[in-house]
Amino acid sequence: MRAFFGLSPDAKTKLTIEVWRNKAFPHFDGPVPAANFHVTLAFLGRLIPKQLDELCKAVDQLTDIHTFDVSLNQVGYWSKPKALWLGCNDIHNEHLKLVKSLSQIGNSIGLQLPKQDYIAHLTLARKCSVSPPAALIEPTLTWRNAEFHLFESMSGKKGVSYHIRHSWLLAKMFAFQST
Repeated sequence: MRAFFGLSPDAKTKLTIEVWRNKAFPHFDGPVPAANFHVTLAFLGRLIPKQLDELCKAVDQLTDIHTFDVSLNQVGYWSKPKALWLGCNDIHNEHLKLVKSLSQIGNSIGLQLPKQDYIAHLTLARKCSVSPPAALIEPTLTWRNAEFHLFESMSGKKGVSYHIRHSWLLAKMFAFQST
């Protein structure tokens, strides 16, 4: 199983992102289907059943990561994979804490995780035949993230699709008011 940990916007947010993309980049090729929208936390690569079991047991022990907002407010383009993406100017501390924890867990069970700096992003289009123009509308898309997922990446006749195989809730952040 080829897998990664990620965040999945709710259905309303996915639709909002898709509408924004189609307005900001009309007639642009290689769009990622809204159903595939996600923000990767840690790419795991191929997992064997034993690793999957160890991974899930270790992640079950994470209890100190709280809900956080994900704000997609910048547009980026990587020329080598020819990918257009939305990213975060400021990443919430809880988001970074989750990325670090998941990477440590992956390494602890013997996975060889990529050693590159983390860039929170949601891919909008792949295999773009030309570099994208500047967005016609600046992105300001935010959602409250209360869970994260283990996704399986599956290749098919219509391309790659991502399927949630396990989900974990994040701890709710409570704000106390004094009276």
